[in-house]
Amino acid sequence: MAIAPNIIDGKPTLRVLGTSVTLIEPIRKQAEQDLGLHLDFTILDGTEAQRRGALKPESFDVYDQWFHDLDLIWPAGSIGAIDINRIDNWEQINSLPKTGRLNGNARTGLHGDPSKRLFIQLDGSLGRAPTDQISMLPTVHNADSFVIPEGMENEVTSWGSLLDPAWSGRVVLQRDAAIGCLDVLLALSAKKEFLAQDIGNLELEEIDQLSKILHQYRTKGHFRSIWADEIDAIAVIDGSVPVIGSMWWSGLIALRAKGIPVTMATPIEGYRGWFGGIAISNRLDDRMKDAAYEYLNWWLSGPAGALATRNGAYMSNPEASKPHLSEAEWDFWYEGKPAREIIRNAFGAPVFRIGDIRSGGNYEERMSRVIVWDTIMDEHNYLVRHWDYALGL
Repeated sequence: MAIAPNIIDGKPTLRVLGTSVTLIEPIRKQAEQDLGLHLDFTILDGTEAQRRGALKPESFDVYDQWFHDLDLIWPAGSIGAIDINRIDNWEQINSLPKTGRLNGNARTGLHGDPSKRLFIQLDGSLGRAPTDQISMLPTVHNADSFVIPEGMENEVTSWGSLLDPAWSGRVVLQRDAAIGCLDVLLALSAKKEFLAQDIGNLELEEIDQLSKILHQYRTKGHFRSIWADEIDAIAVIDGSVPVIGSMWWSGLIALRAKGIPVTMATPIEGYRGWFGGIAISNRLDDRMKDAAYEYLNWWLSGPAGALATRNGAYMSNPEASKPHLSEAEWDFWYEGKPAREIIRNAFGAPVFRIGDIRSGGNYEERMSRVIVWDTIMDEHNYLVRHWDYALGL
């Protein structure tokens, strides 16, 4: 059954479900101003957004999340096909979400690379063979690692530091098993404490072994906090003691805006990658579907990408964002050059000083060093149960 539009003052209200990574007030205000729509953001942590996205398609019009979620959301039938012929700037989207790499020589990270679940195939499954229909519009993405105190870039250079006894009691960990588990596995692999046959798709016996190791670390008090939403992580990393651990770039930017001197580690092993996108509910009537396509097209028009850039993310069609950023901002965020002016976040707060450099290099260097993408493993349900048990959740 199609959802009847919610009309206020003659304008439809578009209900957007997602997380605090992209559903920020500057984006809502700019989109309403540019589109003449009302936007109602429902902001949840990643796991809760996934659950609602799969089970309650009537509760949202637009689903703003991550490509690896599609392994759970698409089979549930809660989101519908997006016609690329209705996407104005489809051809501007770069090759990363379409092929899994930015150029022919770049590394292709394991598993959750968006190209594997972008195009809707003739049998209704998702794959990388191009068609006129996609599951989710590729938007923001990044190469993530973990947050460390500023000035320790030359000391903390490996994922193994997350499990170094020297940091015991001062490590924060992402709760979502599709993300946090990879952080732990990368750390265990770097320390050679546990080497999975396939880091992005554990066997049942490997999950059991991981659970035992993780339980030992937890009972020894290694973790300061297990966070579900980056807002919780930001609250824990208050500057009172040096802390390292799982963090997204949006969280790091928020910490720096509060004056807490942190940066991202540049692990010698490589990065964990993620790719976000926007999907539409399968229950929209024609008017609300038109409004949803307006919103999707707005995301590729430039202003949204510029705001997301200032919050630490990359955009799938970065050239559209470029005119909405200063030359110094573009050079800092995308070219990896020293800041020639104070760099501010999407809210206007200063986050980097003149002369600062974004850790890890330029866009292509960073995204070409992704070794594994956030992923839903074949034994995801088994993993989540044992992951939660090991962490005492």
